[in-house]
Amino acid sequence: MKKSLLHVNDMLFCSLTKEEAQKNSKKIERLGFDRRNDFLIDGEFAGIAVRIELFNTPYDSPKGRRRKVALSIVDMTEREEIVQKQITVNFRKGSCNGTSYQAFMHEEIGFRSGHTYKLVVKDLALSTNISWKNLHIFGQKELGHPTKWYDIDFGGIVPECINNIYRSVLPDYGHYVNVRFHFAQNFGENLPEILPELEMRIHYPGAKEPLVYFNEPRCVDLESNLYIVNEEFIPVKEEPGAYYVELLCMQYPIAGFVFRADGPEVAGDWFDEGILPMLEYTPENADRRFNRLIYKNSRFEVEDKGGKEAHGKDKESDSLKTDEDFEKALDAFIQTEEFKFGDEKKTDVDKASDDVKESDNGGDQHQERPLLVGLDRLTGLKSVKEKLSVYEKIVVFNRLRLEKGLPANSLPLHSMFLGSPGTGKTTVAKMIGVMLRRAGILSKGHVVVRERATLLGQNYNSESEKTLDAIEKAKGGILLIDEAYQLYQPGDPKDPGKFVIETLLTALSDETERDWMLVLAGYPDEMKRMFEMNPGFKSRIPDSNIYRFDDFTEDELMEIAENYLSKYQFTLTPEAHSALSLRLRSDYSQRERNFGNARHVINMIQTEIIPAMAVRVAAMETATRISLCEILAEDIPTPAFHKSTWRQQIGFAG
Repeated sequence: MKKSLLHVNDMLFCSLTKEEAQKNSKKIERLGFDRRNDFLIDGEFAGIAVRIELFNTPYDSPKGRRRKVALSIVDMTEREEIVQKQITVNFRKGSCNGTSYQAFMHEEIGFRSGHTYKLVVKDLALSTNISWKNLHIFGQKELGHPTKWYDIDFGGIVPECINNIYRSVLPDYGHYVNVRFHFAQNFGENLPEILPELEMRIHYPGAKEPLVYFNEPRCVDLESNLYIVNEEFIPVKEEPGAYYVELLCMQYPIAGFVFRADGPEVAGDWFDEGILPMLEYTPENADRRFNRLIYKNSRFEVEDKGGKEAHGKDKESDSLKTDEDFEKALDAFIQTEEFKFGDEKKTDVDKASDDVKESDNGGDQHQERPLLVGLDRLTGLKSVKEKLSVYEKIVVFNRLRLEKGLPANSLPLHSMFLGSPGTGKTTVAKMIGVMLRRAGILSKGHVVVRERATLLGQNYNSESEKTLDAIEKAKGGILLIDEAYQLYQPGDPKDPGKFVIETLLTALSDETERDWMLVLAGYPDEMKRMFEMNPGFKSRIPDSNIYRFDDFTEDELMEIAENYLSKYQFTLTPEAHSALSLRLRSDYSQRERNFGNARHVINMIQTEIIPAMAVRVAAMETATRISLCEILAEDIPTPAFHKSTWRQQIGFAG
């Protein structure tokens, strides 16, 4: 009997988390497979699962057929075979197609960061290799978090046969547009031989699932550290509206922009807030974002013939790709509906009118409307509230003296925020900005967020240019430098962070420029070391302006969760309330240095509790309003236990 030939139609992969590996050991086919080639070793990485689709050429057996296949993992970096597994693939009667699933666990393979592995598929009947695919492994421990690997500069669409980049184009159906991102890589000396691939998802109205592409970054100019990813895409005529393009690295969103392919024609690229990833895509959100940025935001001006773009100066905030989605969520749950930063949504005319009213009413106006709105509604932050309460009274006192024609003492602005991630540092900075604007101390009160990666220049010793640019953008408001201690590297005299510090100290020494405020934020111990070794900071940031953001307690974490769920009209059954309290208590007791605090709570709700509830409710024959709102105990993830329970204590008393 003539042997049939075996072919591999497709190979799809997915990264296994420890929880997925435990829950889906016998249900691996339910995992989300795709065409990714790169994988991240982090604290949750448990291995790689593969789905192989095979085709048995037409020599079918009337009773079906079984074929034996060997799957081998070869470490191409070390040139050695790590493991080989033999599997049997069943082909049903009358079918030439068969599918097999297999998991390669991290504990058995020992995947290593920086190594390339090859998955080889071998037909055992013919002793022939019939397919293979390379897999690249990257380690978070060695390279840092994937959201920091690439610094997105701008993005947009480039129509077919046109070299200019656009935000929106007129209809030209049947022709493709190039969806493109421009960026720099931030690996520095840790630059891997193969850059991690980027995932591009194109969402458009009427589609249940986005189009997904995996792209290797293409270097355009090595000297300038300029890279692009590009994908050809044909707009859908039957589905007009705003498209949303999302860029991800290792499944973490790092950038995104909206565009229209049905007009108006708007030349220019998306940058700054126009390139930030959306918290959640819906056609309505995409349309709303497009209309806001194109028509309502002074930073963008539409010219019908695709002319010049105008960059306005009155932008409210410029947070430049630094966890903006989380900060929006943090603002949403840590405040109640009554706290909207006072009159932030009013027009310039309204604000000017308010300023006149405050002057007319003399010193009584501050009693009717406090400068620092919503402080009491923030969860936790006891020591911060105490200091800010005193700070507000000093601001009011100085304003009253000025209104009566008396001289006022100069108020020290520059501050230091000490605390772990997710403790509300950016939210408090926004509140202070609004307070100081109302008091007339700052002209705008907006917040510009920067960090080491966004302050280092492309060329050595060019950091001062980016730092001066950040200060210029923060004029009238606050420049918040997150994880500022990373700028201070005492063990490396050539570290470019020193130029950022020198530029900041020079700017702080200029007494003529008082219409801005510097906030240095980060972990207490590291910030203390930087503070002690830089007398310039110590002389400009008094002890009264050092704020300590303690970790939220177990009860405060529960309060944050309850506030967030209540805002979005979810309720907890008594059993669910107990289960969530138990989970948060466990997480708090095992918290480590990088514990996310409020960020941790929101991520759990968004990525674990709500999805579990959605799966449960979707399986019901009929969904009632109660079932759509009520969270059960089974929706709450069980407590997770970690090997290390070490936690650095917060402590740097100013």
